[in-house]
Amino acid sequence: MWQKSKPYLLLLPAIGTIVLLFFGGLFDGLLKSLGYFPAIGETGFELTAYTELFRSSAFWESLSLTVRVAALSSLISAVLGAAIAVSLFMLNESAKSRNTQLWHRMFQLPLTIPHLVGGYIIVLLFMQSGFMSKIFANFGWIGEIQEFPVLVNDPFGWGIILTYAWKEAPFVSLMIYPVLSRIHRSWRDVSRVYGAGNWSFIREIVLPAILPAWTIAAFIVFVFTFSAFEVPFLLGVTYPSMLPVYSYQLYTSGTLADRPEALAVNIILAALTILLGLVVYYFSKRWNVMKGWD
Repeated sequence: MWQKSKPYLLLLPAIGTIVLLFFGGLFDGLLKSLGYFPAIGETGFELTAYTELFRSSAFWESLSLTVRVAALSSLISAVLGAAIAVSLFMLNESAKSRNTQLWHRMFQLPLTIPHLVGGYIIVLLFMQSGFMSKIFANFGWIGEIQEFPVLVNDPFGWGIILTYAWKEAPFVSLMIYPVLSRIHRSWRDVSRVYGAGNWSFIREIVLPAILPAWTIAAFIVFVFTFSAFEVPFLLGVTYPSMLPVYSYQLYTSGTLADRPEALAVNIILAALTILLGLVVYYFSKRWNVMKGWD
């Protein structure tokens, strides 16, 4: 009995600390967002913070921006990641390929770069006085660097989208590639016997196999982008800002009375994330049942 329970007992202090800090902080934030804030003399429960948020145009504009940036970032990174994984798979299946490990390492390189550093790289490359604008001006594609499109600190969020697209695409490919590696080479040979080309093989065999893992990877990217702070804080604009930045602004720039609204934003972020997770889980289970994988 001791030998079986020993690993769990050894992990108990770390797990207990994580659970206490995470769920304790979440529960404390929920209480304060509901009006229970003894530090300012409020000991009752009310929905004032939520009603004020829902009446605020700044909240809805921040929510719209957050959903747009997260959706485009996850979509672009998912497409790029799938293209990278399938390309590496087809390259690995080719008898002529001798440098697949080099390509693997090259595409995994962005995973080693922190997001904040990645955001700063985008600033250096794509700001109007950055590296790309000078290249365009030197080649005569634009007259002056001021004519380069505003891609950093823009209201649409292109700088944030570019950062997450190239940073998360290798993560998506890393999630998909183990599924591709389980596809037997004999399947490709059989498809050739029946006259299937590369595209037919990808469409009929590869894409259905990777779809569940691809969906989960895209959802992880969406949730991460939806609740991330550092890159939107660096590359976003003051107004409208993404919800994590908006919550930070409410928490730091206002008085103690404004903090329930900031915490209410975080609770809404957590609730939306859980809801999206349940939706993805439901459709993933249905897909597995339809394909007979469950």
